[in-house]
Amino acid sequence: MPFPLILSEIPAVFPAAEVSPHLAESTGSVDADDPLPFSASASPTELAPRPDPAEAPVSFSAHSLLLDSEQLESSQASQIPRISPTSGFLTLDPLAPVMPLNTPANEPNSGLGQGVGAPTPVPTEQFNHSTLWNDGAFPLPALAGLEAASPEPATEPTQNPPLLLRADRQTYSPSSQIVTASGNVQVQFGDAQLFSNRLWANLRNRFLRAEEDVLFNRNNQIIAGSSATYNLLQGSGSILEAQGELSLTEVERDFSADFQVVGSSSQVVAPASRPIQEQGTISSVTSPGGLSLGTDNRNLAGGEEGDINRLRFEAERIDFDATGWYAEGIRLTNDPFSPPEIEFRGDTARLTAISPEEDELVITNARVVFDQGFSIPLLRDRITFRRGQVDPSELNPIPTNVGIDGQDRGGFFVERAFSFSPGGLWQLSVRPQFYLQRWVTESGSNIADPANFGVVASLNGPLGPRTLITATASLPGLDLANLNERLRASVRGQQLIGDHILNLEYSYRDRLFNGSLGFQDVQSSLGAVLLSPVVPLGDTQINLTYQLSGQYVTAGTDRPELIGANNASNLTSLFRFQGSATLDRAFLLWQGQGLPPTPTQGLRYSPRPVVPFLQLATRLRGIATYYSSDDLQESLTASVRLEGQFGHFSRPFLDYTQFNLGYSRTFVGGATSPFLFDRNVDQNVLSGGLLQQIYGPFRAGFQTALNLDTGRFIETDLVFEYSRRAYGFLLRYNPAQTSGYLGFRLSNFDWVGRSSPFDSRDY
Repeated sequence: MPFPLILSEIPAVFPAAEVSPHLAESTGSVDADDPLPFSASASPTELAPRPDPAEAPVSFSAHSLLLDSEQLESSQASQIPRISPTSGFLTLDPLAPVMPLNTPANEPNSGLGQGVGAPTPVPTEQFNHSTLWNDGAFPLPALAGLEAASPEPATEPTQNPPLLLRADRQTYSPSSQIVTASGNVQVQFGDAQLFSNRLWANLRNRFLRAEEDVLFNRNNQIIAGSSATYNLLQGSGSILEAQGELSLTEVERDFSADFQVVGSSSQVVAPASRPIQEQGTISSVTSPGGLSLGTDNRNLAGGEEGDINRLRFEAERIDFDATGWYAEGIRLTNDPFSPPEIEFRGDTARLTAISPEEDELVITNARVVFDQGFSIPLLRDRITFRRGQVDPSELNPIPTNVGIDGQDRGGFFVERAFSFSPGGLWQLSVRPQFYLQRWVTESGSNIADPANFGVVASLNGPLGPRTLITATASLPGLDLANLNERLRASVRGQQLIGDHILNLEYSYRDRLFNGSLGFQDVQSSLGAVLLSPVVPLGDTQINLTYQLSGQYVTAGTDRPELIGANNASNLTSLFRFQGSATLDRAFLLWQGQGLPPTPTQGLRYSPRPVVPFLQLATRLRGIATYYSSDDLQESLTASVRLEGQFGHFSRPFLDYTQFNLGYSRTFVGGATSPFLFDRNVDQNVLSGGLLQQIYGPFRAGFQTALNLDTGRFIETDLVFEYSRRAYGFLLRYNPAQTSGYLGFRLSNFDWVGRSSPFDSRDY
């Protein structure tokens, strides 16, 4: 059984101690002749030279459990190091005064404070057999240094916690002040642990070196490596051939020097056990969401919402200190399996805190590698983590976002997103845009035409714990002569009231799609909307939602009495009050079983196992809207939809089919709104959609709606998707709206166990 050795109160220099015959006869202890991983010309940040073999090191092992009391009494007190009476373990204060390397071991250094020279002799008659331990922890002859007459008072926790060392075998050389440990070595300092097979601790320089199967664990951030060094005075260290996991929610605490003190300097805290399993033990893989990136705000097919919370990494070397960490040959991935389907690589990387809420990762020669082959430059060298969250645009491997907007932007366009933090939790996003199709077809390829350039900006942040502000402005053309026809803007304040949400909003030239009537502009709107939570109605499995709103609206109308004789814009301004309620109920008709979450089965082409199912969804919605023109639009609409999916999306051909078929009918009310943007003209609608695996990760499909009264298609979305476990691309185009986008999905994973090296194979 390994035993602990706490390094917190060893004097910086003391003569060699006499060793008990029990101790000398113990087997398996590390000899002072063992080679040490440092030279005789050690610098202040290196280990001291190895001891002379002629010296008598203090050696002990798990087999050395007892000291003879007569031998203890016959020992010279001046030759025995003292220890803390409250712990009984040999300890080292990480920030205690140290002696320069060129200071003779037998001379005190008064300039460095007390405790540097030989310890003060203390009586030895205080000791008996009860002082010794029987749990495998063996006290050095240093027990004679216990100050029984004036025990150390308990102290409050400080920022300089003790170190606890545990190993199968340990050797202490008093002259060189080096502790050598081997076999299941565990070191705990503050809230961090270091595990290895071999370790050397230089008590003079407060320097540690670990080798063979090294693990560094702090705040659940686990790093493995071939060797590691750590300077207790500077709070800095290095790990070679590092690999591990990065929790973005804890990124600001990874390698800071502020170690949490787990106890006072006079208390012993048992070290944590080795925290992770052997490599290649991944299990229980789940995907709680992910990032969806594109010019369209709608989610990608498959619906990814959330953030990236966990990444794997490898590096040739990692150096860390109080300001952050620096890595060489960095590789990052969100994929829990090896080889990763997608990697973010860089020659070097530096993570530093730029504010209490933000950390910045700067990568040189950043690039994205797909399936260990195809590589593209990332075209950005900085990624900012705000409270553990990252702006999705900073992880987008697509050099520019690509979109289609035939209404405002003339068709095909590209944009690039830039994010800034004005302060605190506020975030500013600016997206410059270039309108390629307008440049070619409308401006005669005049690159200097300001109409070919535009910008979208948004600002959001909290005003309090329950209040969020969002402001957005879109200017699809910098030709300011047409500013009134270009600018769209809105400001929204969102307030939580119990479990309800109150939105206060002003919008200017908002664009809404109203089925068969197409896009309609709302010139201006000022008002409030109260949204309810989902309310389950007892055990009926029926869910109720409702909302109330009141607004002053200026929008287009076709009612001559509201336009006026001198109004050429077809706009009218009215107060609008609306209430609505919706009842939903789904009936699960059948559900199959998903495949295990392994890279060759359930997670071959999907971030989560596909579960086949068939269900019937029903909805009843009632809406009543009153306008200050004394108009009332009422509707009661019932809808039913059959939806399901078959296959597991794990075989290479036709192993996935998703479909839906729905019908909706308005039974009460008609199209009586004075405005065009909310007039209920589609009262008898048939809808349907299909998404089908073609081959491997390729899927294609559509979603459409048909007005049965007019026989006209209301809208149709065409979808083409390339889906992998860790990432995906989606192309969506809507001919009716002349809109579309190219999107990118990056999956978020969580798992149990220890992943394999990047270059190994789990499948």
